Amino acid sequence: MKRISSILLVLMVSSILLPASNFGIASSEVVCCDSIQYNLMFSGSSSNGLLSPFESSLGSEQKSEVGSAITQSTEVGRWSGQTNFGGEYPSHTATFILPYRINDGAGVTINATVELRLGSETNTGSTPLPQTFLPGENGVLELDIDVSSGTLLAEDSIIVIFSVQELLLPTGSNPSIEFLWGTSEHLGSISLEAPLFDIEINEPIIEGRSAHVPVKFNSGYGSQLISESNFEFYANGNLIEQLPVSTQGNLLTWTWAADNNVEDGTFPFEVKINFQNGTTVNAGTEFEITFGDSEGNNYFYPLTEPIRTGGTDLDVEIEVDMSSDIEKTIKLTIEENVAFWMRWGLDNMGNPSLNTTSWLRNLAPTNSDYYQNRVLDNAEVSSFEQQIRQTELNNFLGQGLGIDAKRLLGLDRAEFDYVGVEILLNGDETVSNNPITLIFKTRQANTAGQEHLMLDNFIKPYFDESDRIWSSVNFNLILNTDSINGVFLRDSTEIEVTQTRLIFTEKITASTTFTQTDAPLLWVQQGGSPLESPLAIFLISSIIAFAGLIISGLLSRGKNKLMLISEIIILISLGFILYFLSIEFIVVLIAAAGSSSLWVITAIFSGSSNDDYLSDANVLTNTESSNSEHITSFDCPNCSTKINISSNERPLRVACTGCDKVLKIVD
Repeated sequence: MKRISSILLVLMVSSILLPASNFGIASSEVVCCDSIQYNLMFSGSSSNGLLSPFESSLGSEQKSEVGSAITQSTEVGRWSGQTNFGGEYPSHTATFILPYRINDGAGVTINATVELRLGSETNTGSTPLPQTFLPGENGVLELDIDVSSGTLLAEDSIIVIFSVQELLLPTGSNPSIEFLWGTSEHLGSISLEAPLFDIEINEPIIEGRSAHVPVKFNSGYGSQLISESNFEFYANGNLIEQLPVSTQGNLLTWTWAADNNVEDGTFPFEVKINFQNGTTVNAGTEFEITFGDSEGNNYFYPLTEPIRTGGTDLDVEIEVDMSSDIEKTIKLTIEENVAFWMRWGLDNMGNPSLNTTSWLRNLAPTNSDYYQNRVLDNAEVSSFEQQIRQTELNNFLGQGLGIDAKRLLGLDRAEFDYVGVEILLNGDETVSNNPITLIFKTRQANTAGQEHLMLDNFIKPYFDESDRIWSSVNFNLILNTDSINGVFLRDSTEIEVTQTRLIFTEKITASTTFTQTDAPLLWVQQGGSPLESPLAIFLISSIIAFAGLIISGLLSRGKNKLMLISEIIILISLGFILYFLSIEFIVVLIAAAGSSSLWVITAIFSGSSNDDYLSDANVLTNTESSNSEHITSFDCPNCSTKINISSNERPLRVACTGCDKVLKIVD
């Protein structure tokens, strides 16, 4: 405990954040940035459009259509927004980009103007005079705007107004031009150089040979800037591949575990932030570091609760076994910020220093020997599982993970006969952001004939981007029945579903990827009668088909079976496809009965086989080879072909080789 107290004291003292200048020895100056070049993208309607530097603002396609000639200034679109971050900006050229589509024509002639308002300052740009021709059916209108230097306050708005002064449309039945924006395919934007954020690289927290370097990103977008950007961090020229620890929403802490051969000295630290698919900002500084004697830790261990917001992908796998009961295994693979929050929470259950709104504060702590020792002991994991299972399931999912428990599990906690919880650390028992697997097992008894919810969007609504926990959910489901229980698909929306049936099981597989704004849905109904089971359907259909085969086989004896055999192969294959694809029982039954009936009808009306008939012992077919001097002959009354009689047996059937007619000789 003395060692832990010492470490905590060092961390508290070292957590005072000291700003640093751009590639200089640590000072109180911000590392970066006065202003940067970036794009503000257009979204929303033409009369009330929005500006945002993030592609997540894009959604459905928006357009403003002009269908007649214009001879005076007409506003086509207006977009506005605030970065909530102030500072000075230099003189530069802003670029306005807006895609267009021409209907019933190969081009238009246009004079247009763009007005850019940065706070109280207004700058304009226009198409070259006297007229500009926009060729082709699709294209992009691009206008430059000369911007004078100035200052943008945090509360100032940025407004872009696009107007057309003159428009000449081509001749045609219904010519028009559509200006498009709001999607990645039709990306309307304005590129400018203005303040957006600044970066502070703070004094490292030294723990043995580990240097924890906090980097603070100050912007009007809070954690959204972090969640929608990619980062690279370099310590002494080496890329730190380990993900940072996120605290306070806009603070990332990277850990440099220095090699044993690295001596004390002054070392450079650099961070690169990449956003908007190519916009990159670099900032760096240097710090003098004196290492300690211990190895330290590979992850920064914050004294305050780490954030779990910012947007993390969640993988959900559900396996369902359906018999007279229904059992579910729901597996959540949790990564990045949420995984670190869970691991840290396991080691801080019941921490009295936590915020009063923290769900972790309400948990019962484990033995003090395990408390905040940076190791996830079995006792902590078992206690966490037990508390979730007994009393905290809804609170853990709802308050902790931002998940609606009923929509995830399918029922309220009290409606299950059994609920189990298991936490898998996947071989890493430290406080890190390595993945955690969270498993829920549920059982519901006597469920025959009931409907079951397999998927509803379980991400709880968030009202501010900084509160977002999950970016998207990758969902996969596998449902299997036993041989005497069937299952029916009742409702499916925005999800790919496949259903198959074999003799001893019926199977449903489903998959989708969704976000909080989507509405995926999957309901199934369990069969209420054994007659609807895969085994019963197979046996009943097989018996009907087998009976048809026996009857048609008896009726077709001595007849041509080519048509019958073809029908048997085709209809059995079709019946198996209907059965395998889980078509309803009545359809499979009708198909089996119809196939059997068709086989019987075909067997009845099949013609006689000449080969079978002529092979009878009483039919003479090879008389031409007999010696004509010792046999009697006559001419066929039908075709006058000479027929030899080489047998004294009466009555005698003789086949004519000329017309294939069979003649019967009685005397």
